[in-house]
Amino acid sequence: MHSRICQLSQKPIDKSDYITEDMFYDDFVGTVGDYVQESPTGRKEDIEWLMAIIEDYGAIYNSSEESILFPIGFKENYFKESYEKLKETVQNMSLEQFASDSIIVSTLKLLIDSKYGFYIYTTHWQTLDNFVRCELKEGEKYYIGGILDYHF
Repeated sequence: MHSRICQLSQKPIDKSDYITEDMFYDDFVGTVGDYVQESPTGRKEDIEWLMAIIEDYGAIYNSSEESILFPIGFKENYFKESYEKLKETVQNMSLEQFASDSIIVSTLKLLIDSKYGFYIYTTHWQTLDNFVRCELKEGEKYYIGGILDYHF
């Protein structure tokens, strides 16, 4: 399976500062992905893929600037469905299942932080979930830099 690593910054990113494959071979490869490479599909398609994931939660893409605005309320919109599924899963889970059912535990982990989806690179790589939860500033604009493909 493949996904993407997307570089975001609150300031425009010069092409000479775009992320490169070699930036991910010390820790990302072997931890998350098998390898990282230039995207085989193209920048426009990769941005469309990212926007297909986040636009329903309120993100607004500006194609002339290649920027994304994350409005106030984005975080709650983004996490609402996962939160509800998490509560339901925990509510219906027994202690025995929690202690011995690796599928249920894996489901809980993925609801909190999806390991095999889009990654965001700011000054470091992180899951899209972690970026939204810990680093995203609602009401702010983020510029898109480099985009890389990874295989897991």
